[in-house]
This record gives sequence, C-alpha cells and structure tokens, in this order.
Amino acid sequence: MQNKMTAGKLAGIIFFSASICGTAALFLLGHYLGGQMKTVDKYCTALERDDFSSYAECFSTVPDESGFETAKSVAKQLDDPEDFRVDADFVSREKLGGGKYSVTYNLTVYNDSGHEKIENVTRTFVLQSGGWVFESEEPV
Repeated sequence: MQNKMTAGKLAGIIFFSASICGTAALFLLGHYLGGQMKTVDKYCTALERDDFSSYAECFSTVPDESGFETAKSVAKQLDDPEDFRVDADFVSREKLGGGKYSVTYNLTVYNDSGHEKIENVTRTFVLQSGGWVFESEEPV
C-alpha cells in the first residue's frame, strides 16, 4: 500500500510548517524586544517595594543608594508618597549601535488619591549576561 501525497495533504504540511516557524520567530522577537520593558517593569517594582537589590540588578554597573533615593522621589508629587505604584508604557525604541538601544517610555506614578505622568523618559540599554539592563544610573 502506497501513501499518495495529495494537494490537500501537501498544503496542510506547508501550512503547519509555516505556522510553527512563524510562531517561533514571533516568540524569539518578542523575547528579544520585550526584555527591555521587563527591565523597566523590574525597575518600577523595585521602587514600589523599596528594594535596592532588585533596583541594582537593573543597571550595568552597581549604583549607589543615593541614586535609589532620587529615583523613589518620583512619588513626592503625590499626596501620600509612601504608598505608590508605577506603570510604564512603551513609546519608541532606537538602535544606537554597539549593541546599545535607546528606549523611550512614559511613567505613571499613582496611588489611591491621584496620579502624575512623566512623559518621554529615555534610557540607554545594553545586553549584559543575556539580559537587558540600563547602561548607567540616570535620573528619571
């Protein structure tokens, strides 16, 4: 008994193969590009939780604690700056060369009583040990 390859079977195999390749490509691209915003999210979470060690992991060099205190001051515009949350929204990404990227995002600092928006925050990212980090400690 011989297995005949019909046009329908061939089309199904091609479609299935293309779907697998496309899904893998989108996954890898999303992982590559999404890593920068994951770093921003980790940075925001570190500020919210007052967690210096997580904050320090977001940078290519070890920052000092004075920079951490300065970064947390984004909440001082709120009525209750002790209990705040920070959200980041991606705006743009630009390749600088040498493995560096400039990423621009908007930060929204909020709590139960209000919010403040900081627009067009731009940070330089570098790939270090397989993950994206801020190139240096820059004020927000």
